[in-house]
Amino acid sequence: MSQCECISIYNNGIIHIINREPYETNMDVYKRGWFIIKNQHHEKDKCKLQSISLIDNYKNKGMEYDI
Repeated sequence: MSQCECISIYNNGIIHIINREPYETNMDVYKRGWFIIKNQHHEKDKCKLQSISLIDNYKNKGMEYDI
């Protein structure tokens, strides 16, 4: 079964499209998508928010980052 390149999340009347990163599971994409939706009012730079969401997902898997 192949996975599509993006997912859509409907929240408060808005459809958010979240692009899948290589090797991400469906659960990873949805967790990252909700992280982006919940934190988009704190960080206006979409690229930075996407990077932070990836770091947050990988921290939950045991990776460590020096920021």
